Amino acid sequence: MKHRRLLAALLTAAVAAAQLALPAGSGSAAAPASAAFVSWSLQTNEVTQLAPGVTQTVGTYTLDGSVSNYWRISFTKDSGAKLRVVLPNDGTSTGLDTVRHMADSAVLHGENVVAAVNGDMYNMSTGEPWGVVYREGQVLHGNNVAGRDWDFVGYGKDGSLLGGSASDFDRMWPQIDQAMGLHMVLVENGVNVCSDASATRAPRTAIGMRSDGEIFLVAVDGRSSASAGLSLTEMADLMVKLGAVWAGNLDGGGSTTVVSREAGADALSVQNSPSDGSERRVANAWLITVPGSPTQAQIDASDLAVNGRVVSDTTAPLTLRPGQSYQFRMTVQGGSGAPNCFVDDTSRFRVTYTGSSGRDYFFRVTALSASSGSVGVYTQLPGGSAERQCTLNLAA
Repeated sequence: MKHRRLLAALLTAAVAAAQLALPAGSGSAAAPASAAFVSWSLQTNEVTQLAPGVTQTVGTYTLDGSVSNYWRISFTKDSGAKLRVVLPNDGTSTGLDTVRHMADSAVLHGENVVAAVNGDMYNMSTGEPWGVVYREGQVLHGNNVAGRDWDFVGYGKDGSLLGGSASDFDRMWPQIDQAMGLHMVLVENGVNVCSDASATRAPRTAIGMRSDGEIFLVAVDGRSSASAGLSLTEMADLMVKLGAVWAGNLDGGGSTTVVSREAGADALSVQNSPSDGSERRVANAWLITVPGSPTQAQIDASDLAVNGRVVSDTTAPLTLRPGQSYQFRMTVQGGSGAPNCFVDDTSRFRVTYTGSSGRDYFFRVTALSASSGSVGVYTQLPGGSAERQCTLNLAA
């Protein structure tokens, strides 16, 4: 089959130029639904340079009166930017994590991440991806799940996209730097070859390559009044309209997530509106990294996002007499999980958790002993270090 071949061999400029001149919506016989498209338009609303040679485009795709919002993040072959596979916590084990947390974890490991999108389809209970996960010479997950050898999409050592079957991966892996599973091929030789004729519209994420070697990731919001989403055939048409000579479909639905660092910002943030109402935990993601190291401000922002911190409403020293109590409000910023609050002398003070509201957690500290002295009030997030918030003095 055509989509089993090495993509680099397919992406010749002469062929691509001819095929990109096809009328909008033209494709192979595998996508007959395209014939029903009577009107479409692409509108660019915002273009941002995330790094030299790396561009984020935000726009709308109107198809027969139905509007969908899309994000396109692209990088040129000479930009120095690269694709990198990431797993939960930027580790080597499968599981579940948000795209933003994975990207921030990679920043803490020294990667200069400027953008990320969700990756392969996966088991939503266990986080096991459907396809291969390959990174810098290591197979972190095989491609045989549920008795099926899944296709793959890879980032080559020469900066091109490579793809094909599981057996193709076994043959081509020496040429590959990064790879993960692929749901299906959408575009080949600049033509819509989507084999899924379902008209169901949903959020979508895809990866593609232009004839000049530019690689781009596209995400489309869906399932909302603001953005309808696309069928797979419609997504393939969009990738053609955006210049793809080859494109493949990644996971979609509530998994569709776009993360990037906005101009002038230090923190990575979610750009789209995930259809679940918040970020879904997924199996893996594609990162776009650029040369150099993240700045200290960017590292600090990622550290806050990953590990969080607790801010007390009271930091000045307090004095309590035996039997008196004081309630602290401890607010969690970034990270996840509820904080613990404790003192370093439980013979003098007792700490009682009294409830929470949003990310505010309340703790009542009661003086017990009649002997004078001072203790520290500390908070600690799961997996983090204890932070001293306040000094309590016990009055005799």
